[in-house]
Amino acid sequence: MSNSWHKISDELEAEVHTTQFWSRHSEELDKGDFWADRIKKYKGEPAKRLKLALENIPLPASFREAAIATRVLIREKRKEKESYDEQLYLLYWLAAIESFSISYSEKLKEPGYNVIESIPGEKLKTLPFSYKQLGYKELPLLNKTDVKWLIET
Repeated sequence: MSNSWHKISDELEAEVHTTQFWSRHSEELDKGDFWADRIKKYKGEPAKRLKLALENIPLPASFREAAIATRVLIREKRKEKESYDEQLYLLYWLAAIESFSISYSEKLKEPGYNVIESIPGEKLKTLPFSYKQLGYKELPLLNKTDVKWLIET
């Protein structure tokens, strides 16, 4: 079983992941060790921050935290005049995948991340989308600087 939702490939694995995901979060909360508190310790360590955020996708805050960490990695690459295409792709992927989620399902009476969590992440990765098709205007996770980087690239 994968620790990361975005690596899940089938419905059975998604079901097992969901159970284990929420059990882990429940145990962490009982210990007073919630991931959202832990991630703050990695403010100066973007790679660790990104890893922890990706482990907690599709929680809404995890997309935001992953984007923050990815932006830091991009800035570091830009400062060193290195290619940051891989990180920019990740940032765009995060924004696109987050946009596929709904905030709340009236039919299920559940938050949208519960709905998206039931879909194997690998299946969402196969959805065909491109910058040309999707653009950036309807991707709320992206900020003005992100858009500038995307347009430059």
